[in-house]
Amino acid sequence: MHDCWDLLNNQKEYYLPRGEREPDSAYKRRIDAALPSGFFRDALRTFAGMLTASHWRELPPSLQAVVSDVDGLGTDLGVFLERADLLVLRDGACLIAVTAPEHLWPSAGDYAQALRLGDRASLPKLQLIERADLLNWGHSPESTSGANTLPTQLIYRSTARPAGACPSGAQYVSVISGVDGLTATTSELVEDPSVPGGYALRQVSSSNYQNINSLPMIWYASDGAAFGEGDLPHLGLAHQYLNHFRCQSDYQELLYRTAMPVGVRTGVISNAPLSLGAGAANAEIVLGPNSIIDLPEGASFQFVEIQARSLAEHRAWLELLDQGMRRDALIPSGAQGAPRTATEISMAASQAYALLQSQAIQKASMFSSLLSHWTSITGESSQTIGFQMGSATAAAMVVEISPMAPAPKPSPTVAEMLQLHEKGIISEQALRQWLGDIAGIAPTSV
Repeated sequence: MHDCWDLLNNQKEYYLPRGEREPDSAYKRRIDAALPSGFFRDALRTFAGMLTASHWRELPPSLQAVVSDVDGLGTDLGVFLERADLLVLRDGACLIAVTAPEHLWPSAGDYAQALRLGDRASLPKLQLIERADLLNWGHSPESTSGANTLPTQLIYRSTARPAGACPSGAQYVSVISGVDGLTATTSELVEDPSVPGGYALRQVSSSNYQNINSLPMIWYASDGAAFGEGDLPHLGLAHQYLNHFRCQSDYQELLYRTAMPVGVRTGVISNAPLSLGAGAANAEIVLGPNSIIDLPEGASFQFVEIQARSLAEHRAWLELLDQGMRRDALIPSGAQGAPRTATEISMAASQAYALLQSQAIQKASMFSSLLSHWTSITGESSQTIGFQMGSATAAAMVVEISPMAPAPKPSPTVAEMLQLHEKGIISEQALRQWLGDIAGIAPTSV
């Protein structure tokens, strides 16, 4: 999934293995010519875009004040939630953390004064943690909760390291919730030749928050799985993408091999003289625009074009793969014939309605938990926290996922039908039939 998202960056050799007895130069040229498309990334963005049809209600005043900077990096709340949706659709789940404020004040008056002055460090921040960066979780030794409850301690990597980079400088955060509150410790890897592996952890900072009694972490999964679990919702689409990539590479290789005709000479004995002009020795033939070939009697030389009948089969198979991927990914195909209409796209999207509807419920539930953690840290009232599907009461978030089928056309009124009959557009028999269908009775014959 990561490779498909990153356009198979530095992984093309893994998905296009070298053929038997294929020369190094030919294999390198084939790898360089294989250019994966951004189809898989665009497909996940299409799904995430459908989940953005949501709106929240009655945000806490502290969150409303920083709605355009929820993570301290200038990210809007809507953009933050869309990024979380993308991670869930790609990785199956992600971790959303509500970090405690950096500035702590001795009294409520000082805290209120800091908020009036717009001190961003006095409010919590939202942090998005990829699934690959969540390293370990469990229960602290002093915890009395069961094994099936939410974890009370976890360790995650604050920033993902690039592939192949030295681990020095990577930071790791350990969060433990106990009877004394929440303890967050940040450490980093430093070189230490005295320990196995050559690296050791060095503590950078440690903070204790006595007013937080639970981990302000939310496991946002695609299917409501338990903490640390979650299936990949678009694994099949990734396999289709890789299959299309291989077939496209094979097709381009065939085109390369059959693009030029092949020179064929007949009636020439191996030791017979064959020259490029008078007096030339029997040597390798190099053809050019002004070359002259002297052939013995009965011999011939001509360019023969390769038939390559398998090209048509490869092209047809590629078209089927492309159509199937676009149908499963809800992306209209504008490159094949006329663009698809909105109705056709809606009908195709109805196949994924169940997936989107389930994801919408998960997103609304996650947002309710997010507001609950936020208000527990800021001390605000959480009166509107919760999600009630189809309820008239105010909910934390409403995600509107329609069945994505074309809306039925409104039925004409009786006055409109009578007016059409008076103008002679419809007959009296048609009017009686229409009235009978509405009333549920059979019309009487005149």
